[in-house]
Amino acid sequence: MTLSRREFIKMSGAAVLWLSGPGYASARAVSIPVLVYHDIVQPSKDKEKQKPERETLTPPLFAAELEWLYEAGYRAISLNDLEKTPVEQMRRAVIITFDDGYASFMDYVFPLLVQYGMKATINVIGKHMGSYVRGNDPRLSWDECRFLRSSGLVDIGCHTFDLHTMQAGRAWTSSLAALNEKLRDDLGRFQSLYTREMGQPATILAWPYGMHDSRSIEIATQAGFHFLLNSNNRSFIQGAGHTDIPRFTMQGKDALTRFREVIEERV
Repeated sequence: MTLSRREFIKMSGAAVLWLSGPGYASARAVSIPVLVYHDIVQPSKDKEKQKPERETLTPPLFAAELEWLYEAGYRAISLNDLEKTPVEQMRRAVIITFDDGYASFMDYVFPLLVQYGMKATINVIGKHMGSYVRGNDPRLSWDECRFLRSSGLVDIGCHTFDLHTMQAGRAWTSSLAALNEKLRDDLGRFQSLYTREMGQPATILAWPYGMHDSRSIEIATQAGFHFLLNSNNRSFIQGAGHTDIPRFTMQGKDALTRFREVIEERV
């Protein structure tokens, strides 16, 4: 018997989700799971070449998650859809985001978005555009970002211009006040570059390491950002403000059953 790719996924990984028990959306509130992914990488037989980041997923696992969403009647909407979609149409909505701007998005994510008719946002780091980070992590180019946006399925957001480094990460966690001093200039540099390359300012910002405070939010909104994304691992409540949007961090070690729990989590 010959199986299509989708049939194989349904008989393997995605089928696990259906066997884990019935799930029903609560009518108490309309909450929308916002997911954050990072890199999608084929597993390597050479352990020394395996990526150590716990947020990395394999293509089969990510494909299985989208297959389950599709079969369960969920649809992935954009952040902009939050403001123009009636509340009653949000009960089976999810938002998919990617951080860091990995080039693997073109290879493994975008083809699936096209196949399933789902939307996503990828938040890029201005300094890393079109480069190789650490010599082995290719990042998207501006040409690729323009192509992705032209599809109508992908929005391009900001992950700062150059505040997403290990050194900056330690500073974020030790002194937000010190980083806020650099934030205004960093976001200004990003917006200038983004506007030149994409024709208009960015409106979406994902905080590096999820770290921010009220001063960070003030600086970001003054820089023109409308949707501010954190990593608080809870669902977004429809009707809440857009300057503190929580996201669930998706990891490669997570079982598919946990993915279903995240999607069907309701307040």
